[in-house]
Amino acid sequence: MADLPADPIGAAWLARAFAVEPLARLPVLSRVGGRRATVVQDGHRLETYPAAMRPAAEPAAHLQFHLRHEVPHLESLARLFARSGPAFVQAWVAAEPTGQYARRAAFLYEWLTDDTLQVPDALGGNYVDAIDDARQVAASPGRAVKVRRWRVNDNLPGTRHFCPTLVRTDAVVQAAALDLPRLFAELTAEFGADLLLRAAVWLTLRESRASFAIEGEADQASRIQRFADVMARRTGQGALPLTDAALAPLQRDILGDRTTLARFGIRQSPVFVGQTVRFQNHVHYVAPPAADVPAMLHGLQVFLERTQGQSAVLRAAVAAFGSVYIHPLADGNGRMHRFLINDLLRRDGAIPEPVILPVSA
Repeated sequence: MADLPADPIGAAWLARAFAVEPLARLPVLSRVGGRRATVVQDGHRLETYPAAMRPAAEPAAHLQFHLRHEVPHLESLARLFARSGPAFVQAWVAAEPTGQYARRAAFLYEWLTDDTLQVPDALGGNYVDAIDDARQVAASPGRAVKVRRWRVNDNLPGTRHFCPTLVRTDAVVQAAALDLPRLFAELTAEFGADLLLRAAVWLTLRESRASFAIEGEADQASRIQRFADVMARRTGQGALPLTDAALAPLQRDILGDRTTLARFGIRQSPVFVGQTVRFQNHVHYVAPPAADVPAMLHGLQVFLERTQGQSAVLRAAVAAFGSVYIHPLADGNGRMHRFLINDLLRRDGAIPEPVILPVSA
């Protein structure tokens, strides 16, 4: 709780009141101070409000402030609801059955906990989005799902098992706006299509060699060639490699038959990322339990389905990060992550066939 500001309100107040400590820092922290002010550091915002803006000292008031003025933080909300139980949300929506924030809170409670609240008989009001797409990445227009139960548009870009939260900071907006087709068109105009097509072969091999350098296996000539061949043949082809049926043949192609794996596809055991230094294991990251992997991969697939038409760069970055975070394979996750970047860029039409961007380099 050390990162919470003095005299907190909104999500920070809820975190302190219920002893909720999310793994990730809240993207927006709010407090009461002398005058209205905003401080942004490393993409995180500290908001200061005058005393007149202080919510009542009760969970519903601070949750409403959070939904209205901050960026809904799904992890902290899931932890909050696990601690609080349904009572205060149920009482809130019963008291304000037409209130948009009460209905959003009830929807999010059920969505995050998979528990059921009682819908008031007098429930009403216009449909309202679950999250504000001006503040964070949400489902593309036309891909939200109307939830009649709470009169809420479910525009969350994932599932309760895996739902990426991307705050629309200046850095994120600028990165997502990168126009790869325009940049490639400028290269084509300058150097000609024939030269770029010849360069595509070199770029594919360059990407493979750099990928193995990252893995510390730069001298594996045959494996470098194999991965380059996979990049050339499979990028943008077939089903997205986010199910066991799609991952298994791709992993086999990447690793080859000479492997110690008992089976290809989604891993059946725990994995971690680390290194051994002077006979001591240093663990950098412990991946989710194997039993959670299929549902998390499905959440990532839903993200890609619901954000179709949005920035190809953003979607490729989320797919690549999500793959490493979930770590679905017993071996080959690094190469899979780097494959996914070009795979999504190709599927979204951001780079033409047969170009491979050497992102590893």
